[in-house]
Amino acid sequence: MRIEVYLPLLTSIVLGLAAPRLSRWLPPATATRALVAAAPLSAVSTAYVLALLAWTLVVQIPMVAGLGRWSIHVWDSADPVPYPVALAAALALAFTALRVARTVIGHHRAMAEVRHVAEELDGEPGGLVVVDDVSPKAFAIPSKRGGRVVVSTGMLNALTPAEQRVLLAHERTHLTHRHHLYRALADAAACANPFLARLPRAVRYASERWADEEAATAVGDRALAARALARAALASVPRTAPAAAMGYHLADVPARVQALLRPRQSHRPVVIALFAGLIALTLWASFNAGHDTESLLELAGSPTAAPCASHRPA
Repeated sequence: MRIEVYLPLLTSIVLGLAAPRLSRWLPPATATRALVAAAPLSAVSTAYVLALLAWTLVVQIPMVAGLGRWSIHVWDSADPVPYPVALAAALALAFTALRVARTVIGHHRAMAEVRHVAEELDGEPGGLVVVDDVSPKAFAIPSKRGGRVVVSTGMLNALTPAEQRVLLAHERTHLTHRHHLYRALADAAACANPFLARLPRAVRYASERWADEEAATAVGDRALAARALARAALASVPRTAPAAAMGYHLADVPARVQALLRPRQSHRPVVIALFAGLIALTLWASFNAGHDTESLLELAGSPTAAPCASHRPA
């Protein structure tokens, strides 16, 4: 295998490190969509090249080589992947598979919890539910039937009527654009690829900013939107919402207030071009790594390649 087999690992490191900045440099809707589109692609590409690296170890097991009629000697001499690297790739692949399974199960349980809560609440799907609670809280609960926006009387009393409109527009944006799915994909990708550990928070920030911008547009006043967010945060209490709920005043409030006090962000063609180039490099490297592996298998399985014992441990 050539050096490009390692490029998806390198590009995933770059994406993981750049994710927080991208969530602030690009318009929030664009940033959310771009990061969530790139995250699964990066995670799958990384898992793919790990599988290819691990395969260089598996294919030299005499029983496996016999089934495929591959020459262990030819493979061992043609493939430059060191044994420790192949072994590490196999262990990493098994570890990430367990992490993804645990994350998927956890997400399923969290969504089941919020669906149960949504079904117990009154009101129409996607509508407002006011709970009699002096603690200021507000969050969106997603569900298959449109979800609910839950606001306590304490939060309503802490805000003016105009600020209440900002809050409701923000939470309804979460439900309309199904932001919980973006967050779930980011979480799963980060579990599949630890290099993307910083990406879920970046997606949460970008999706909150997306809802902030929609709310500011709905009321036609960015300063009002910033003031509503700041007042809700100052009146807030520690998180009491379900795990999968999306809270208005619970994430990166200072940065979001500052962003609302500035003009709307514009697209940055250079940043988007660099981001697209990173994704294209990942796809190209993954394709070439797979092609190299296929060529090696054909070489090792050619009629002139006589099976021979491997010099590597198996």
